[in-house]
Amino acid sequence: MRLHRRSVLVALPYLCLGGSMRARPLSAPDPGHIFFENGIAAPVATGGTVLTDTTGKTARSLAINGGIKTLVMICAGQSLQTDLITDTFNPVNGTVLDNFCWFNGTCFAATTPLLGTSWNGSIATSVNYNHKVADGLITNGKFDRVIIVPVNLSGTTVDIWARDGTFSEAAGYYRMILAAALKLAAVGITPSTPGVKFLIKWNQGESDTQQSTTQVNYTNSFNLMKSQIDAVLPVKWTVAKETWFVGAVSSAVQAAQVALVNGTTIFAGEDMDGNINATGRVGDNTHLNAAGGNTATTLGIAAITAITF
Repeated sequence: MRLHRRSVLVALPYLCLGGSMRARPLSAPDPGHIFFENGIAAPVATGGTVLTDTTGKTARSLAINGGIKTLVMICAGQSLQTDLITDTFNPVNGTVLDNFCWFNGTCFAATTPLLGTSWNGSIATSVNYNHKVADGLITNGKFDRVIIVPVNLSGTTVDIWARDGTFSEAAGYYRMILAAALKLAAVGITPSTPGVKFLIKWNQGESDTQQSTTQVNYTNSFNLMKSQIDAVLPVKWTVAKETWFVGAVSSAVQAAQVALVNGTTIFAGEDMDGNINATGRVGDNTHLNAAGGNTATTLGIAAITAITF
């Protein structure tokens, strides 16, 4: 069984068409080199799209109030962080919970499903647990406003995120984070903006269990990815301990993830492997069910709350 790869497969037809199919970003220099902003956001089924379907969404201003604490939470990784949990969610703090889309630089009220990542095909029940994490960070007083920026893609290894691929290869996904950073900077939102803090929340590793990635290779790929992002957006990260794939975990990838944490720029994220077993997962024994999503939410809120920004 392979992890959900819908978004990656969608991109492939556009790869062959070359640079002419690359979208024109609306508010920043183009951070893509081949295919990102058209390919990944293409329709996946009749009547349904991933990433950018704004039907029923309410536009939100990106104006920053420097007198309150705002977190820009960029959520990167693979399918456990996408809008794939079958559940319902109505945030407590919806008036101060926003969803920024890396693809076109738009901002909307954060409602299910979140823009910027893949979903399960049901508008009402495509829940992303990071939506709940953001809401909880406002409820507990850590932040007054959270701007969620999902850039997760299913079935991706850390190598795919880190490495610029060949013309016919889906790779270099770190550029989605750069796209978000450049578009936010274009409207005056950077780490130096008064009242604003940034966090890149990294949740990934299942596909590296599947691929038997070594500790050294995982570490090297992550460091390459992070260095390319740091050149544009040098901010704090969390790295989850997350490798569970069809009931198996990778001690090599876990060791890499744990060792990356330094307590200054990289902090421990959720221990997904140690806290969510098969009862918190759907029938594939990989992806999260509603109960697993709630556990992940609690872990994510605790991890971020512990960080001094």
